Amino acid sequence: MSMIAKDNGGISIPPLQNGVYIAICSGLIDLGIQVSEQFGTKSRKMIVQWTVLDETIEINGEKLPRVMHKQYGFSIGAKSNLRKDLESWRGRAFTDSELNGFDLKNILNVPCQMQIITKERVGKSDVNNISGIMSLPKGNSVDKLNEKDLIYFDIEDLNTYKDFERAPKWIQEVIKQAENYESSGLKKYVEENIKEDIEDGEFITVDDTEDLPF
Repeated sequence: MSMIAKDNGGISIPPLQNGVYIAICSGLIDLGIQVSEQFGTKSRKMIVQWTVLDETIEINGEKLPRVMHKQYGFSIGAKSNLRKDLESWRGRAFTDSELNGFDLKNILNVPCQMQIITKERVGKSDVNNISGIMSLPKGNSVDKLNEKDLIYFDIEDLNTYKDFERAPKWIQEVIKQAENYESSGLKKYVEENIKEDIEDGEFITVDDTEDLPF
């Protein structure tokens, strides 16, 4: 398997300024089993999506919510990035019971503070990185998002396939490269239910995709 990233003439989104933002988890998107030819490994991956509150982007004259993405494995082992971020976000360590199985759906629609830093790249546009995720200050709260604005996609759960099409197009293309794209039944679902009508220029180039370590 191979994936070649290139400039496809999409819309370049300027990075956010460095700082701490309030965000709310608006998506959990299963990437399926991804193969790394570089490291000779394969593992199940996912994307967590956050909507950054009070920040918007304008695309084709339409103001849209600003979102950020970060890729994780499904492990909450002691050295995993997912565990580190979740414990910082929740403001407490996992219990032994939670370590035996934590339902990730619990983080949907949960707010956080997000530290954003800008990574400068020679010959390319700057890109935002999520350097830290923390709980809100004690006593603070934000309004939850509408359920219709949340994305929850599990490649192993047919009942969530309707949200596949709502995921960003670049994420859909990553999912289609999953080792279990066909065996899960998703390929058949896509072929039977989703019309391929993407034209040149509809893709949005989001630079933080280039830092996903596949």
